[in-house]
Amino acid sequence: MLSLKSVRDEDLLRQLLQLVKQSRRIEAELVAHIAEVELRRLYAQEACSSMFEYCRRILCFRENEAYLRITVARAARENPVLLEMLRDGRLHLSGIARLAPHLSRQNSETVLKRACGMSHREIRELVSELEPRPDAPPSVRKLPHRPAPANATP
Repeated sequence: MLSLKSVRDEDLLRQLLQLVKQSRRIEAELVAHIAEVELRRLYAQEACSSMFEYCRRILCFRENEAYLRITVARAARENPVLLEMLRDGRLHLSGIARLAPHLSRQNSETVLKRACGMSHREIRELVSELEPRPDAPPSVRKLPHRPAPANATP
């Protein structure tokens, strides 16, 4: 690991910002590659039955890492702007994956504009607005009858 103790504070902050930008750019490229590999079904050349298996077995992603990137890759095929938003940091992987099932041709521009810069929690709230669930129906149920203990006094 690099020793950063001798790096001046302002240089360290500048380098960190550059690394974050580079990381976002690479993440967007990685997702784009996953989309293309899946589209061409190239995972089969590696004896994998799915892109998920390829990501797990060949790329050594954890299950959640594979799921997020594949979900975003599929969504980006429908909405290429998602890769740009991932690249420049307007949206993050987990946010895009959460939004993807709720995006349509009619709402994507508006929804994505609203989601820019939101945290994961805020995006969950936005999704709740987009697809509200009905309230659970009230239910009443009879509790089982329990006999009184034998040593209880009336």
